[in-house]
This record gives sequence, structure tokens and C-alpha cells, in this order.
Amino acid sequence: MSASIPARRTFRRGLAAATAIVSLTVLTAACGDNGTTAADGKGRTFTIGLANADTTIPFLASMNSAFEAEAKRLGMKTVTLNGGLDNAKQAANVQTLVARRVDLILVCSSSPTAVLPAIKQANHAGIPVMALNAQLSPGADLVTYIGASDRQFGQGEGKLIVQALPKGGKIAVTLGTLGSTPQVERLKGIKDVLKDHPNIKIVATPVDNFKNSENLSVTQDLLSKYPKGKLDAIVAQGPQMYVGAQYARKVGRNEIRFIAGDYSKQVEAAIKSGALYGTVNQSPVLEGKLGAQYANYWLTGQKDKVKQPAYYIPLPPITKDNVDTNPAEWSG
Repeated sequence: MSASIPARRTFRRGLAAATAIVSLTVLTAACGDNGTTAADGKGRTFTIGLANADTTIPFLASMNSAFEAEAKRLGMKTVTLNGGLDNAKQAANVQTLVARRVDLILVCSSSPTAVLPAIKQANHAGIPVMALNAQLSPGADLVTYIGASDRQFGQGEGKLIVQALPKGGKIAVTLGTLGSTPQVERLKGIKDVLKDHPNIKIVATPVDNFKNSENLSVTQDLLSKYPKGKLDAIVAQGPQMYVGAQYARKVGRNEIRFIAGDYSKQVEAAIKSGALYGTVNQSPVLEGKLGAQYANYWLTGQKDKVKQPAYYIPLPPITKDNVDTNPAEWSG
């Protein structure tokens, strides 16, 4: 464990700190009014920790940057730890934040259960915990969850499938990291929609682990296994589908509709080119900002502004009809 860092440090220069905070700008409309900053009237600065599933994944890296920037703007310090998509490491990172006595912990976990024992340690230590981006299974006390409903996300993809295949057809759904909340819940959401459309059948569910390189390999395998006329759409649970879609276009498989999840600049370009039919837009920037915002609310006595048990961000569909008026926020 890292050396203990006092979480409730008293500054003698309260006036100077307060003066600096007054200069902070107001939050954007997407995140609401910032209200009291983290040091207002307290004479101290809060430290919040983020145990992130993997800071190298472009979506989570963008969320991370937005979180740290917003926390800084609100006068808070941050400690961000990279879990490397390793369940044991993610749990250990939560324990590290508990040992460092941060004031609040946000957890973005690739497993809905692996971090629960560590969160219980935070509960026992009196440190509030919020889930960010990925929902967790019951078993530990959470202040709230901030992010998308992955079930609703999958339902959004399901609606795009129905829209893309009005006469029905056979589809493949490439799955993200097996057992992760997004993988499990997004597939449920897709099936929620398709149960009312029996003319659309899922014939394959290969795994691409939310990775560009694996999506390309999976797409190549699917195109080889299903010649023209045997497969009508390929749907990914993440943004990596643009890679397979662009490959299919190069080899003349334009008869297949491709649908992604999430909305990177690469996905935006693929929709504009016609390689992708559409996607569901989950904003990592909004999630990161709201994570810092909600931590600030909770720590500065504005608990009534924290929506419980969850705040679900909007998940608008993006197709050729609205892509030009909805620029993507991140790249990856």
C-alpha cells in the first residue's frame, strides 16, 4: 500500500484559497450549476480517487481526462489508478485509495463483482463510494451510479438494427469483454428489442473484447464464414466496429449493415462515409464531468443534488441523418 496521506488537511491560508476559488467558471449546461466548490467555507481541499478499469482504453482515457480537469476546476485534488482490465488489480486499487484516506472514491470496474469486497472496506472506513461508467452488482454501499444504462444502450442498438433491416435478416453481434457489465447488459438490451422482431435472428456472437485489432479479425472470420446473402448485419458493443466496417467496404461487402456502440471521431467519419449505418452515443466527457460534479456535491453538503440510486446519461442514436450536427468528442 502507498503511504498514508491525510485526507482532511487544514490550510492556514483560507483567504487565499477562497479567492482562487471565486475565479472558477460555472459548469456547462450539460453538467448543471457547480454550486459550492470543494473548499468553499471549509478551509481545506478535498481529494477524490478514481479506480479506473483501464486508462489506456480511449473511451475511458477521455472520461478520465474530463474527470481530472473538472475536479481541478472545482478546487479538488485527484488520485487516479489504472486497473489494466485486471480484476485483482482493480480491487487492490480501491484498497490503495482507502489506505490513502481519500475523501471519496469513484470506481469504474470491468467486473460487476470483483471490487465489491474492497468497496466494503471503504464503507467500513467511512469513505463514500460512487460507481462511474459501469454499474456494479448489489453487495456494497454506493452513494450512486453515474453513467449509461447498458441495458438501455443495448436497446438503442437493437432499435438501430430494426431500422437498418426493415425486412429482417441474420446478424452477428460481436461481444466485448466477456462477463463485463457492458457486455452482459448490452446484449440483454439488444435481445429485448429483437424479441418483438422474430424475422431478425442472431446467428453468431464472437468476442472482440472492445479492441480494434480483434474486431478486424472477427469481421474477417465472419465474412469468410458467411458469403454474400448469408449475413445481413454485424453489430459491435463498442466503437471498434468502424475497423471491421471499413475493411468490409474495401473487399466489396457493401451489402452488410454495420452498427457500432459509442461515438468516437473514427465512428463519426465511418458514418459519414457510409461504412457504418449508425451508433449509440455515450459521452465519456459528460460522464467524467458528472463524476467530479457529483463528488463535489456530496462532499460540500449538497447531497440533495445527487440523484440516487443512479443518474443515467442520455444515449442518442447517431446515423447519417444527424451526424453532421453532432460532432464526436473523442478519438480512439
